Amino acid sequence: MLSWLMGKKKPRVLASHDLAQLSPATIEVEGRGHYQWQHHRSILEVLDLAGLPVRSSCRSGNCGACLVYLLEGEVAYTKEPGFPLEAGECLMCSCVPVGNIRLGLLSSPVPPRRRK
Repeated sequence: MLSWLMGKKKPRVLASHDLAQLSPATIEVEGRGHYQWQHHRSILEVLDLAGLPVRSSCRSGNCGACLVYLLEGEVAYTKEPGFPLEAGECLMCSCVPVGNIRLGLLSSPVPPRRRK
């Protein structure tokens, strides 16, 4: 069963034409700097291109390796993530900022999770 059916907020998923309507945004990574987001790139792609070392693996929203804390702002997904998320978490590989955001990196990898 999908995690959002268990009382959690369903991740916002954007269609490609909605993605094109988003305005450029600033991604602040707590303690690591500010980065500019432009259309058609995931948050992870922006940080990779900027040379910021961040944890990642599958790049499709299924493993949780790129999970970060969303401290401020809002994100939307390019497809529904397969990895179950808790409140205040996002997967950088499959989401984009909806306006300016602030992220907090995790100090250690997230253990595997199962959908309930």
